[in-house]
Amino acid sequence: MLAGCASPEGPSSTGLLDGLFAPKVAEAPPQPPPRTRDHDKTSCTSAAQCSGVLKTMIESPDRGWIGKQQAPGTYANGTRLFAYRALRTKLTCTELGLAVDEVRAASRSLGRPVQGMSASDLSRTRALSTQVEGELTKERAGRCRT
Repeated sequence: MLAGCASPEGPSSTGLLDGLFAPKVAEAPPQPPPRTRDHDKTSCTSAAQCSGVLKTMIESPDRGWIGKQQAPGTYANGTRLFAYRALRTKLTCTELGLAVDEVRAASRSLGRPVQGMSASDLSRTRALSTQVEGELTKERAGRCRT
């Protein structure tokens, strides 16, 4: 009767019933996926999502996202630029330098066509980038030795 539950491969392999009587081995709990910081996720597709990303970036105590150059299309939603604008007076001189460098590089990258961005989106993003770069530069000049 138990022969139907035994493995057809012979006595050295385990049958289906063998697992029922084998001692239980504690399984390791599943590992969570690697954590990514929400403030590093600056791509968003809706106003509500972008608002949440912006809030997270502004409230981030370590501000590890500052100065991290992104692909040109990432700047299209304006989230990073608005975060820099909101934090301008709170940034350290080092952070201001990193921010100016990043926004300047973003402005340059927006000077040519960007896949997925219309000409009008590109123009608006480039204008915002130029404004934010100017604001950050002025803030740095007023507070920091360069």
